[in-house]
Amino acid sequence: MAYMVCAEEMDGRWIAHVPDLPGCFTSDANLDLVLKAIPAGIEAYLAWCRGHGLRVSGLSGPMTVSEVIRSWNYEVDQEVNAFFAADRPPVTSDELPEYEHLLGATRRDLIGAVDGVRIEQLGRAFPGERWPMVGILRHVATAEWWYLDRMGLSFPRNELVEDPFERLDQVRHQLLDSLTALVQRQGVLAMGGETWSARKVLRRALWHERDHAQHLQRLRRMLG
Repeated sequence: MAYMVCAEEMDGRWIAHVPDLPGCFTSDANLDLVLKAIPAGIEAYLAWCRGHGLRVSGLSGPMTVSEVIRSWNYEVDQEVNAFFAADRPPVTSDELPEYEHLLGATRRDLIGAVDGVRIEQLGRAFPGERWPMVGILRHVATAEWWYLDRMGLSFPRNELVEDPFERLDQVRHQLLDSLTALVQRQGVLAMGGETWSARKVLRRALWHERDHAQHLQRLRRMLG
């Protein structure tokens, strides 16, 4: 039996997701290359899961690219990201323990990427980078808040704390407390020109945190 891959364009690069493996993805500026990297990406993902003590079964059979979606702008500064058919099925209560474990693993990676980095280094600007490391941490937390807000499960934005580590904790607690509510969301909704579902919220939260943990690790190597 074939396994499914969904690809989306975002911020000038392509991201290919493997829906059967939450948080498994590859990325590249070239669509063909990002798809060719999927088998290696799956192996890396399985190794990552094992490293975090997670038991995840691999996939067999050929790869099927089910959807390829380009991003578009709803407003000048708002990019609309993909909603895949694989995002439509409701999240079941049986899936929650796996999602909780995966969210714990991605958070450990994110914090581990900056563990021991000095305060002044966290604020250091890097050529060609949009944010310093501290800005990336704040961005991850704010994006997760945004995902919850799309589902009507966030607290007011003006209550977000300023400290990036406290903000990460604040929003993650809200996400974990909202998992049961996400299970109860059986349909999809549209807001700001974008379609959302509980499964999309979790897909994006896992992808985004893993992506930026890797990003921070690359920046850390540049610190010398």
